[in-house]
Amino acid sequence: MRTRWLAAILVNLIIVSLAHGESFSIQISAPEKSAALRPGTSMKTGIDVPAGLPVSKVTYTLLEEDRALEDKMELPPSSSSDLAPFQADLPIPQEAVGPYRLLAVAQVKERRGFYILFDETTLNVMPEGPLEALRTESPVRFTTTIGEVHMLTVRGLFADRIVRDLTSAATGTSYQSSDPSIVRVNEDGRAQAVGEGTAEITVRNQGKEDKIRAIVAVRNTENRPPVAHAGPDQTVKQGTRVRLDAIESADPEGENPFYYWSQVKGLPIDLVEPLSLRPYFTAPVVLRPHVLRFRLIVKDKEEAESFPAYVNVTVVP
Repeated sequence: MRTRWLAAILVNLIIVSLAHGESFSIQISAPEKSAALRPGTSMKTGIDVPAGLPVSKVTYTLLEEDRALEDKMELPPSSSSDLAPFQADLPIPQEAVGPYRLLAVAQVKERRGFYILFDETTLNVMPEGPLEALRTESPVRFTTTIGEVHMLTVRGLFADRIVRDLTSAATGTSYQSSDPSIVRVNEDGRAQAVGEGTAEITVRNQGKEDKIRAIVAVRNTENRPPVAHAGPDQTVKQGTRVRLDAIESADPEGENPFYYWSQVKGLPIDLVEPLSLRPYFTAPVVLRPHVLRFRLIVKDKEEAESFPAYVNVTVVP
């Protein structure tokens, strides 16, 4: 079930009038865009609020870049303020590393209740000391079917003696399979069985290297994995209903596959029917263009799955 850490803010989102959109905007003022931050510290957050805008509360949340909320068990770090100038201290997890997004969501009072304004910026979390070693889980075994996918595990031991997750390419990790006809791997760290046999996956980050042995000995050697296609990028107006479309996705065996949509960037929205071919949502209010990014994974009844496909929806005023 989708994590609803912003439910209190996002339920019954009110679409503001054009007059609101033309008159007011909020903008993150602290920390600065692309600021380099240290894990295990606390950062000062704040926004610029136009004079006369009746903001009642601002919530700041730190989100991992291009990662869905449901990919992690724990809630993302969050802090809020209901007093002007709406500044707050937000803790940076000790195990954090790589690019993160700071999302600021402001509740603005109006006669009917409140509406939402938001801003986001990209930050970089870097440990003070260098990466000393990579640690991987090996071997990885594929036992069910061709097309079976496993998420690899890559950890980094840093000079501060903290072990951090480096699986994502966003943290600087790269992957190379010794035999892509047996196992192929994408930048997310997902490895997919392609043919029977054994291959070696080389993992690199900051000059460090480790290897993962991949063994494919599956029961179903005839199955072929489905292919995900998340449709073309879209540009839409705020307040409109937006449909995502997986119609070009396919299963080579001609079966009806299963669809799994997730949001990985932008103001978290309520995606209706995320397990369907064509889920939909209402585009949020924006004061300037903002990108919402969605991920699609397609699975078949034999438990084979596609590599993810992505689509960007740019919302404009």
